Amino acid sequence: MLDHPGFVLWLTGLPSSGKSTLARRVRDALCERSIATLVLDGDEVRAALRPTPGYDDLAREDFYRSLANLAAMAAAQQLVVLVAATAQRRAFRQYAREQCAEGAFAELYVKTPLALCAARDAKGLYRQSAEGAVHTLPGVGSSYEAPEQPALVVEPDEPDAHARVAQWLSKRVAQRAR
Repeated sequence: MLDHPGFVLWLTGLPSSGKSTLARRVRDALCERSIATLVLDGDEVRAALRPTPGYDDLAREDFYRSLANLAAMAAAQQLVVLVAATAQRRAFRQYAREQCAEGAFAELYVKTPLALCAARDAKGLYRQSAEGAVHTLPGVGSSYEAPEQPALVVEPDEPDAHARVAQWLSKRVAQRAR
């Protein structure tokens, strides 16, 4: 039996902003504090689903709803869930919030400038977008709606951001346990 309530922290930001790396580092810091944590990386979940979800508007909406439902289910089982997924529409993240228990959801904005994301381009998406092969890349071919009031903001050059996020989450989970 876990001795803490579940919680969902949705890490949003442009593709290649550092969401997945941050989520894994936060998970490791939380595990050191004996907080059971699950990372739901959008790319990994997408790759595990069959049929593989597409990238048109309807497919994205369906995918993010499924991801939100998975996160809420895991949080209901007392896990702290770190969702590393762009979810470029505020409506996607609002849906995720609505699936969670009251006070059990927050957004973290990984605020990395577009130019830095494009320079990182680990998956080649920005290059493919520039070549015309990808038309719906959030921030380039389609809009990205940054959170209006995120609980946390992480800048790309912030040292030990994962420790700050883990500390914030630890406090938040402890408050919910009372």
